[in-house]
Amino acid sequence: MLKSLKLKILLLSLILLMGFVLLPLLWKITLTTKVGGNDFIGYWSATYLLHNGQNPYSQKLLEFTQQIQMQTGLDYTIMAWNPPTLFVFLLPLAWLPFSTAKFVWLLINLTIVLASILILSQLYLTTSNQGLVLIYLILAISLPPVITGLYMGQVTFLVFLGLVSSMALIKKGQWFLAGAVLVLTSIKPHMAILAVIYLLIIMIQQRQYGGWAGLVVAGIVSAIILFIFRPFWISDFFGETAIAPVNWVTPTIGGILEYMHITKYARYLIILLLPLPFLLARYQSKFSMEFSVALLTLITVPTTFFGWSYDQTILLIPIAQIFNWIYYLNNKTFNLWLAIAVVIVISINYWQRLLNTNDVYYLWFPLFWCAIFGLTWYLNSIKSITHAHSTT
Repeated sequence: MLKSLKLKILLLSLILLMGFVLLPLLWKITLTTKVGGNDFIGYWSATYLLHNGQNPYSQKLLEFTQQIQMQTGLDYTIMAWNPPTLFVFLLPLAWLPFSTAKFVWLLINLTIVLASILILSQLYLTTSNQGLVLIYLILAISLPPVITGLYMGQVTFLVFLGLVSSMALIKKGQWFLAGAVLVLTSIKPHMAILAVIYLLIIMIQQRQYGGWAGLVVAGIVSAIILFIFRPFWISDFFGETAIAPVNWVTPTIGGILEYMHITKYARYLIILLLPLPFLLARYQSKFSMEFSVALLTLITVPTTFFGWSYDQTILLIPIAQIFNWIYYLNNKTFNLWLAIAVVIVISINYWQRLLNTNDVYYLWFPLFWCAIFGLTWYLNSIKSITHAHSTT
């Protein structure tokens, strides 16, 4: 407990120190470069339109906002194809100038990342080995999808926060809030669909209907806010679904197969996996919530309808489970080889990004973590069986 407290104090001190030192530097960087912008251009301009009672999905209005008002200098328009709940969470930023909003959003994203990582360490790494926890924190902060998402000004971190905080609140028995925060996953539902279904099922199984109530209330509040700013938001959204280019070729199994002109139907692979959350929920005594959410998140990333490389940030959940198993394996040789493999993989991933590689070629990254997840799970199971036999 004392070591854990010392680690938290150290981390808090580092964050405060970095804040005082880096805030002026971050402000200058966001003001003079694209850092924190890119995709955020589309998110902010769409939210700005909603804030003014206009259609956030109108390409003409977005083009005018970005080219004339924001003066992005881009020869194309960045659309925000996300569900309208996204605009509810970004509305406070619509009162700010874009340059200021971009800076604030970068700070919010950094806070979300750090908070989510600390929550995950408390969920999965409840050990006395604070060195392992620190290694996980360093790996999480330096993961290429995380850095890319921060650079792009992405909103994937909200989905990440929704899943992580819901698990933490369930562990504390705060079911209403656990359900309410799941509304964050509606921003990119395809990245969390299996895990969310699982969490909703266990709420029913444990007769904690307050979780469902929390999600419904959060959804209603979001809808009311949308109606206040834009009474026609429903028709706007359905118009968006009609024109959205849903056939994106992204780093998923379906995306790579379509890119290779093999089949277009593999993008619906995740539909075949919908029974899995029900199966895991049925055997809660054997499969913990932490394990189930980690597994379902890991499976979702390469099998979902579409998901960009920066969306792979949510792999931090199964990676936390891997670190949990590493602690119980306590195999220094295995840990050394795994560390070497991870360093090589992350280096290759950064190298790809420096070369501006087609996004579809990042599929191997979640597949690598799938392999490590399976290997550490298997080794941990073997050790558990051997230990059980030796004590009988």
